[in-house]
Amino acid sequence: MKKFSLVLLIALLMGGVMSVSAQKTDHHGISVHVGGIMPVHEFHNTPAYVVPGVNSRNFDRHGGATFGASLGLKYNYVFDFGLGVFASADLMCNMVNKSVREVYNNASCTKPMYVNVPIIVGVNYITDFSDIVDLWAEAGIGCDLFLKTQEGWSNSTIKYNMNAAFAAEAGLGVTFIDLISVGIHYYWLGRQSVKVDGVTYDETYVIPNKMKVGQVAFKVGFHF
Repeated sequence: MKKFSLVLLIALLMGGVMSVSAQKTDHHGISVHVGGIMPVHEFHNTPAYVVPGVNSRNFDRHGGATFGASLGLKYNYVFDFGLGVFASADLMCNMVNKSVREVYNNASCTKPMYVNVPIIVGVNYITDFSDIVDLWAEAGIGCDLFLKTQEGWSNSTIKYNMNAAFAAEAGLGVTFIDLISVGIHYYWLGRQSVKVDGVTYDETYVIPNKMKVGQVAFKVGFHF
């Protein structure tokens, strides 16, 4: 009896999944994406830190960012012949790498993080590889909002202004039964200016540095 109930339950679940799949063959709709991100370009290179606040070397053009996480929302509309358009926005967060964190820890200093919000519009192409699997590719342009969070001590902090720059994205992947997608994406997030808001630890002004920022993202999407 238990085996029969288990088989019946599996059959009902499979029937429900196939029914939803049949209703979503147009590929339109909203999806939520989560994943891991790997920083590239100068954003990933280790900066020339000595001790936070000693001199302007603390504001080197290299970011020292390490692996992070992303959460995004996308709207997709696909025409009958497979070509479509999309709009997406993602929240990406990266910590500084281990060697940089140790410098901050030794100085008992609050460590900064990096926040990127790429907003992208573009085109994509979806092909029905089988009844279960679809292959897709996409490319788009937009802007990225970049922020380095504050660092320092309770009585001596440094804050940064948000900066916006041109961004571009390209990705490819697969979608299973029009419900779950897996993809790899490259984001060019521009030459971002690291702008100090107000005074620093012991300087009155620091010239903003420009840093090449990019991310490689591995995402899982849930489609509604």
